[in-house]
Parts: sequence; C-alpha cells; structure tokens
Amino acid sequence: LGARAQASEDWPAAVEQYRAALAANPAYLEAAVGLAETLLALEQFEEAAKWIARARLLDAENPDLAVLEGRIRLGAGEVTAARAIFTGVLKAWPNNLEARFGLAEADVTEGRARSALDRYGAALAIAPQSRRGLLSLAILSESTGDTAAADLAIELALRSHAGDITVQLTASDLYAGRGRWYLAERHARAALAIAPESAAARRALATALIALGRFDEAAGVLREVVALNRGDAQAWYALGLAYARSGDHAKAIAAFGSAVVAAPDDETARIVQEYTAVDALKAEDPQRAKLAQFHRDAGRQLESRSMLDKALAEYRRSLLLEPASRDGRVGYARVNRAMGFPYKQLSELKVLVGLGVRDAAVLDAVEGLEAELDGTVSRLWAVDQYAIERLRHLIAVSTIEGASPLQHPLAAGDLTRAFRDTLSRYDSLAVTGDSMTVTGFDSAFRSAGLSGADYFLVLRLEESERTFSASASLFLARTGASVASFSAFRTGNDRVRDVFLRIGQLVADGLPARGTLVARSYDRGLVDLGSRHGMKEGTRLAIVKKGRVRLAADAPGTAWDETDIIGDFTVTGVDEAVSEGTIARRGTFDFVNTGDEVVLPRAAAPAPVPVPAAARPGLLARLRALFGR
Repeated sequence: LGARAQASEDWPAAVEQYRAALAANPAYLEAAVGLAETLLALEQFEEAAKWIARARLLDAENPDLAVLEGRIRLGAGEVTAARAIFTGVLKAWPNNLEARFGLAEADVTEGRARSALDRYGAALAIAPQSRRGLLSLAILSESTGDTAAADLAIELALRSHAGDITVQLTASDLYAGRGRWYLAERHARAALAIAPESAAARRALATALIALGRFDEAAGVLREVVALNRGDAQAWYALGLAYARSGDHAKAIAAFGSAVVAAPDDETARIVQEYTAVDALKAEDPQRAKLAQFHRDAGRQLESRSMLDKALAEYRRSLLLEPASRDGRVGYARVNRAMGFPYKQLSELKVLVGLGVRDAAVLDAVEGLEAELDGTVSRLWAVDQYAIERLRHLIAVSTIEGASPLQHPLAAGDLTRAFRDTLSRYDSLAVTGDSMTVTGFDSAFRSAGLSGADYFLVLRLEESERTFSASASLFLARTGASVASFSAFRTGNDRVRDVFLRIGQLVADGLPARGTLVARSYDRGLVDLGSRHGMKEGTRLAIVKKGRVRLAADAPGTAWDETDIIGDFTVTGVDEAVSEGTIARRGTFDFVNTGDEVVLPRAAAPAPVPVPAAARPGLLARLRALFGR
C-alpha cells in the first residue's frame, strides 16, 4: 500500500503506510527505503536521513541505497558529503548512472551548470536512451537558455519513451515555460491518456487550458481532481486561477482559500488570493478584513518576539488589505515606535484620527506623543518630516514571462507585485505602476523609459515544495546598462516574505537616500535625511548644486562632479527623517540655496556588499523529482 501511494504521489498516505509497516517489522528493508524516498520527495531531509541510515544497516553493499543517501545529503545542503558518497559508488561501479546524475546535481547545487551538463552528456554516452539522463539534460539546458539542446533532449526522450508519463509531463512543463501552450496541452493530454487518474496530468492540462483562455473547461477538470482529493492544494490553486480569469472572483477567492487550508504554509496561494481580493472587492469588504486579520495576528506574534522588521512587513500587508483597520494601523505605529521612530508612530495614529477613529486609547496616545516630541528638530523647524516631498529612486519592477520556474503556474506576476509592494516601504525608493510581466528585456527597458523610471529591475523567481529564491537584476533606465544584481534564498515557513525583505533591503542599501536642503537660516540648514537614513551628529555631507547630481552610469547610486560642490553640511541635530546642521560655503561666494542636494563624500560612501550566486532550488527539485521514477 505504501508503494502504491508513493507511485501516485500521495505522500501523506505513503508515509502513513510505510510507518505502519515498519512499526510491525522494524527490519522491513523495502519499507525503510520507501519511507526515505517519500520523505526526500517532501524535502524532509533530516527525517529521511534517519531512515536511509537504517536501510543501509540492513543492506550495506547496495549502491542504490548509497546513492539515495547521497541525494538526501545533497538536499540537506551537505554537498561535500554527497559528492564523497557518489564518488565512492563510481569507484566500485564506474558506469552507475544514478551516481553520475548525483554528481551533476551537486554541480547544479553549487551553480556549476556547465559542469553538470558535461556530466549528463557523459552519462548519456554510456546509456544514450536513458530516460532520466535525457530529461535532466532537457531541464538543465532549458534553465541555461539553450533551447536547441533542450529541444533535442526532449525529442529524443519522447522518441524512446513516448509511453512514459514523466516524459510527457516534462515536455508539457517545458513548453508551458516558453508560453507554447498548445504543445503543453498536447503533452498533458498524452500524459493523461497514459495515466487517466493522474492528478499531476490533470493539473498540467488545466494550466494549459487556463493559459489558452478555456476557463470553464479547465475548471471542470480541476473540480474532478479536488472531488477525489480535497487536500490537493495545487489543484485548488489552479481552480482559483480558472475562476479568477473567468471573472468569478467569489469562487476564485474561495478556491484559493481551500488551497491555503490544504497547505497553510503556501504563501504563493495566499498572495494570489489577496491580490484577487484587493482588485475585486471594496476596501471595507469583510473578506478583505478576514484576510488582513491573518497578517495582524502574524505581526503581533513577531512583535512579541522582537522580530520587528518582519512584524512591520506583516502589519503593512494587513493595511494593504484593510487600509482603515484600527488595529492594523495601531500595530504598525507601535512597531515603528519600537524601532526608534516615535514621530512615525504619531504620523500613523494621526492617519487614524483623520479616518474618524476617536477612541480614547488612540487620542491619548496622540496627545502623549505630541508632548513627548516637543523640541525635536522637525518641531523647531516647523516641518512635518513625513510629509516632505523628497527625492527617491524610481524603479520599474517586472518579471519576464516564462523565465521563473514556479510550482504555482502563472503566479509570477502576483509574486512580482508583492515584491514591488515590499520595495515601497523604503524611504529612498519609489516604484512605477507598470505591468508586472513583460515579454523580454527589451520590453522591460522600453516600459521603464516610457514611465520615466530611473532604473528597471527584472525579477527572476524559483520555488520548490519547501524553498524559495529570487534574483533581481538592476539596470539603468536611460541606457539599459546593468548596474547591480541581488539574490536571496530561504527555506521553511514565510520564505517568500523573507526573500523579498532581504532583496528589498539589498536594493535599498545599494540605492541610498538622496537628500535635499529643504530650509536655511543663515549658516544653519535643514536636510531631509535623518536617523532612518543613517544620519548622526557629526556626519559631514557635501552640498551639490541643484540638478547636478546624476545617476551613476556603471553602479547603483549617484555621481557628481567635484566642481559642482558648493558647500559642506555638518549634522548637529538629528530627527527621524530630517537633520539640522551648519552650512559652510566653498569658495569666496555663497551659492548655497534650498533645493540643492546633499551627498556623502565619496570616501565615506559605503562599499557595495558582494552577494553570492542565487540558489536554484526549483531546478534542483525538478531534477531530484526524476529520481526513482
């Protein structure tokens, strides 16, 4: 029963059956191996390692079990140990294909795609019709942009193994990634003909139908899947897509909700559900309030553990869903206070008062903060530091259609939208309202120019069952020149949020806030940079003529000519978003005026932080999924 459930990818049932068999007979080798394989498929590497260790005690000389242990170690990130195991197998069995494939996957883990391709080629020289070798070569070639090699490999696999469901589904997935949906549909139907009960084949067919605009047909296929297995989160998600694209938003939100119930850690389904609600429902709709409550609860828990940056993200998300929420706004304000920004707390509470909230707790807090902040720099200069129109780096954010291999089909646009919303939290950044998906680099470049952006950022996303990664390439909008790249990888719960927070912070660090002299009184002045931007008493800034600071041509940030520096500003008092200081002119005459920009002298500018190459969890998961099939 465990093997049958494993073959049909009913992982929970397989785990249950294998554990029951092992409870009855702890020395049951096949059950221990099957449980290890199932836990590997679920990416529960630590638990899988326990069972493969038991299996190897029962059959120490079996090379297949050694390879399985190597794959588990590879999944757990123990690349060196995995290589040693695969190499040991090849010393005893030089033509062992699975060990060769394992070494190729180790290369993929370390970002050595060329070496991995060579290993697959060498394995295919030994076994030219190896189904797994051909499919791995097709997947890896496609990921590197070598579509000709991918086409050749998948054609050879189809020629030799046309009756294999994995081959047909891999072909369907490959063509779906290119937007060739008619071919994706053809191969999904072929897979379904081979295995009429396959949920994976039905989901692949439904995805193609959704992309082709045949929403009712797709929904019919998916309703059959969820009727058989109400715990199929991917089917519920796809059903939500079918309903959303057909305009039935009520059913879409409900279907996405069922996906989240089936897989509570499925952030992507939740994100798509939330944007469906934001776009389809009024701000005061109770369904939006319910969705917002999830993030308020998460924010409160994170706040209680002093994880303030993440708590702030959750409260911001709750306010996106329910802008007038009293509890969401108070929580957001409270976290800002905890982060050292009481004036920001006051600013947010005043928003509530402006919305008509008149409860005693809010009004008392406003009154107390007004008294507490009396005498601060912004009060002395009579400015609302959070209402100042400040210079920001304007970024157009997009993703290229088909460039992000995701477990959730057609989700790249909503995920990119979530990242764009994350960027908007940073004072130094602003984002355009352009389309989240583009057809290619040229389209992203052209769109950024038309929107007047300073930069455009192309996001590439990748996910597996339990991992998520993203890489962001930043380009100068006026020339298309590449100026920086950033990446992040996370596993476990809240991985999407944490990846976006990490890359957002890297982008903000790479594009520091641009400051302006907003007021002047003789030799004293006020600039719109404060403690939020790293200002401290004694910080020295150069004053540059208005309009003379430009975007650097080959790096993120700004540049200027030394001849355009007309003065120096030394910070003497710091508030949250403004600072006061003394002004000293350079030269005989005083040319300093409000509106001039202030910059950190180049010698004091922070050095760029090197970022490691992006992990490829989705790619590795797709290669690993071929193991044992």
